Amino acid sequence: MSNIPSMKQEKISTLQALLTVTSTVYAVGIVSLPRTIAEKTQTPDVWQGLLLASLLGVGVVFINVKLCQRFPGKTFYELNPVIAGKFIGLLINIAFIVHCTMICSLVCRMMAEFLKGLALERTPLSMILLPFLLLIGYLTWGGLHAMVRLVELFFPLTFIVFLLLIILNINHFNLDNLRPVFHKGWHPIFESLKVIPFSTIGFESILILTNVMVNPQKAWKAGWIGYSIAMGLYLLMVTMVVGCMSVEEVSRLQWPVVSFAQQIEFPGSFLERFEILFIILWTIKIFMTAANYYFYMVAGISQLTQKWNRYICYLPLILIFSLSMYPQNFIEIGNFDKISGYFGIIIAAAVPSVLLVISMVLHRKGNPDEKE
Repeated sequence: MSNIPSMKQEKISTLQALLTVTSTVYAVGIVSLPRTIAEKTQTPDVWQGLLLASLLGVGVVFINVKLCQRFPGKTFYELNPVIAGKFIGLLINIAFIVHCTMICSLVCRMMAEFLKGLALERTPLSMILLPFLLLIGYLTWGGLHAMVRLVELFFPLTFIVFLLLIILNINHFNLDNLRPVFHKGWHPIFESLKVIPFSTIGFESILILTNVMVNPQKAWKAGWIGYSIAMGLYLLMVTMVVGCMSVEEVSRLQWPVVSFAQQIEFPGSFLERFEILFIILWTIKIFMTAANYYFYMVAGISQLTQKWNRYICYLPLILIFSLSMYPQNFIEIGNFDKISGYFGIIIAAAVPSVLLVISMVLHRKGNPDEKE
């Protein structure tokens, strides 16, 4: 990555890449995803569409890895002009930066709404967002290693809380809430695919991470396992929430996973409010996802400007803050969610697929001997 000085010598392990992919995919969408799927399907068939989307996502990971492996040592931003020409490559790079900006802004806004609705009712959204964004900028200034080490540090904690959330609610699970299966055919399942693109986005991480890995030949392993873990957690959570509450109840709740956590009861009034622990650690999880996307965006800006400095790390925060504050209500946030999801599918899935086909047809690939 010779054109991004602070990342030039930074290499990450296969495990770090795997955890980064997982943390990018599995984030803020989980708190509302059961509701959006339940509203769309209106049937117990809430998990089939998510499973189908997961399989498609793994396929996209394979395509993205193969694309990057054809150009060893080059970033996604560097290989686009080689394949599509300077002008088209520049447009693709700008579009990818816009995609990361939109996702980061939406994640930050949903995080702020989440905290305001559950813990900080009298705090203005702007005051929740500002410290959050400044911390993201500070982390990005630390570079790639700082980002992946934070993921390594906090991922086990969030994973343990997730497992506790599932295990402690098993006694509330009722299999009848997930029956009958396929009683309205495939139509509700295909309908659910319309509302989950934002939650399944994250496979584009491997476009950035493949050629900064110590062993880029293991990128497919890191990508598909990382993505599968994230989508498996999504699938398990959605199934458990609906199985414990029913489709009708879940579709009426703004944050069904929080209500799911509030069901937990400990004997002797020990740790009465488990959802507080969930909210705290999930805020950290959302921070990691937003920071990952911000880093991908800043890496792109650095690539285009040939610079990496404090201004590159902090100035885009103004744009992120403005976009995060733009939606005026939950309806506009939902519309922003849909636009970001569909745009992300085009940029992170369709475009790399086309680029891979072009590179194969025109026999364009990088020189394995030129790593830097």
